[in-house]
Amino acid sequence: MRKRARCLAAWTLALSVLALTGCGPKEPKKMPLGRWEIARQGKWRGTFYDLEFVNAQTGWAVGSTEGAQKALIAHTSNGGAEWTPQHADAQGPLRRAAFQNEKVGWIVGEEGIVVGTRDGGATWTRLDLNSANIFYDIFVGHGAVWIVGDRGAAFRSLNEGIDWEPAGEGLGQASLRAVHFIDAQRGWAAGWLGRIFRTDDGGETWVQQQTPDSIGGAELKRIRFFDARRGFAVGDRRTILATENGGETWRHMTDGSNERHFQIYGQKRRPGDEPLHSYMLYDLHMEPPNRLWVAGDLGAALKSEDGGRVWTHMLGGRTGKRGAHPVFLAIEFVDAKSGWVAGEGGAIYATNDGGNKWAAQSTTAGLLYGVCFASPKVGWAVGDRGEALRTSDGGLNWTAQDSSTDECFSSAHFIDERHGWAAAEFGVIVHTKDGGETWTKQETPGNIDLLDIYFTDKRNGWAVGVAGTVYRTTNGGADWTESKTPVERELFAVHFVNSKVGWAVGKEGAAIRSSDGGVTWTRQSEQIGSDVWLMSVYFHDEQNGWTCSAEGRIFATQDGGQTWTEQKTGVDVPLYDIAFLDERNGWAVGGGGLILQTTDGGIGWRKRESRVDVDLTGIDFADWHNGWIVGQWGTILRYAPEPKKINVPHESASCL
Repeated sequence: MRKRARCLAAWTLALSVLALTGCGPKEPKKMPLGRWEIARQGKWRGTFYDLEFVNAQTGWAVGSTEGAQKALIAHTSNGGAEWTPQHADAQGPLRRAAFQNEKVGWIVGEEGIVVGTRDGGATWTRLDLNSANIFYDIFVGHGAVWIVGDRGAAFRSLNEGIDWEPAGEGLGQASLRAVHFIDAQRGWAAGWLGRIFRTDDGGETWVQQQTPDSIGGAELKRIRFFDARRGFAVGDRRTILATENGGETWRHMTDGSNERHFQIYGQKRRPGDEPLHSYMLYDLHMEPPNRLWVAGDLGAALKSEDGGRVWTHMLGGRTGKRGAHPVFLAIEFVDAKSGWVAGEGGAIYATNDGGNKWAAQSTTAGLLYGVCFASPKVGWAVGDRGEALRTSDGGLNWTAQDSSTDECFSSAHFIDERHGWAAAEFGVIVHTKDGGETWTKQETPGNIDLLDIYFTDKRNGWAVGVAGTVYRTTNGGADWTESKTPVERELFAVHFVNSKVGWAVGKEGAAIRSSDGGVTWTRQSEQIGSDVWLMSVYFHDEQNGWTCSAEGRIFATQDGGQTWTEQKTGVDVPLYDIAFLDERNGWAVGGGGLILQTTDGGIGWRKRESRVDVDLTGIDFADWHNGWIVGQWGTILRYAPEPKKINVPHESASCL
């Protein structure tokens, strides 16, 4: 009996050891309890159209919130170190601001909006000019205030905005975008179709001036004069006009720039190091005697020290700027050193050394579309205008990198903390070997928009895009080859479980599979149908996979995609990305801050709180405890597991 008991005890101990070492029956792994926290989000969910500073400390940025629904006013009293919102009784975009001093100023905008303040913006009062036209510009100086806009709208006030009178005789129905006066009598207005008008009687009458035919009817956005003779106007199509005789004749300074740009870069929309690579020029600032500043799209801020003969990129082009290249709609300097640019996504940048170095004064708020983590600490997020952000502390802090492009990224994938790739519009693929400190472009077979990229190791990778395009590489992107696919519509996502077996999904229910590393592809989506747009795909192994759609639907397969079964989500908003940690635990993200979670392979999906209302477009997990989500307006969410509760047994005190 004692021998048998000893044997039984030995077997019991052995089974216990086996269970502890993983050889016994396993319980399904569970996702640790936690919540999603906001790690990053753009402060200004909108666009700034103008900047106005009265000195190096006091300034305003004006524009509109997302969707141009509400007026947006930001104010600083410390040079932009802090920006705070101000509120005005106005709907729709605000276009221009002009201040007489730190207290008195006006802002104009769409639908005839004019608001004024006499306390530095603490309160704004709506002024009625009895006009529903869009007001694009306002000028304050020489004892008067002038406003211009659509359909020949021109108004003047001679008593600080208390009373207004029409001042547009001779303008007809001209759509005006800009106005400038050098004294109480002489001024110019510019706008649509390259039109420029001059007045010599304070706006009582206007006469149109002749502009060069070579500008092709460009829309002139801004006009400024140094004095009665020297002036400049800027607009779209890389247009810069100059006059040295008060506008009697205008010279097209950038004539031929579009053709030169196309010859050098192959397409007019791709940036490079040619002066004025920006296609749209939106704002102009002048400092006597010869300094000019211009702001435009593709992140351009250009400076000329010689009256416009030679231009230098201070932002945009090959300037090594880190982060996104937003459209800059406004530029303002108060002296030779201190200046600001502002634009889309609530972007505000400042310089205190004449434009050699720039610092962001607001968190960039462009769309972030892709996120990838190589470890629980190190990861990247990519998005609009070449935005590439890196974190080395698990997403608590993010640093902008120079991605070498300003095309919009759709996806990024890293296989370790140093080697990664990102895909973008116009066939752009960039690669890094040093964790994003430097990015280099790789040659691709075409210039189609690429919508996703995935690598299984340093050599084998795939990129998918419009028109059923699949590119593949077996040498880390040194060479990309196009593969033929059975679909001719957009492919939004690609995922491989090894170097041979993978899937791609896309528009109209397209789901295709490859078993030879992407050389050939077969169709696999009969059960899904053609009435859905499949936005993302994830496979845990060669058999178990999921795909989500823009209609809020999720489909699953347990046989490698031969058959697909719809899973109930209970939602009808778009789902943009899906990811699983194993065959049971998965997540999906989508429109309006939607987060879905499953712990049973998708049999049931439940909503999780996101604390945001923006579209969420990408999700990635480094392990069971560390996950991240990216989305609109520069939003990044971080998964924060709840701390484990440790029960410490109570021991009574004893005296020895």
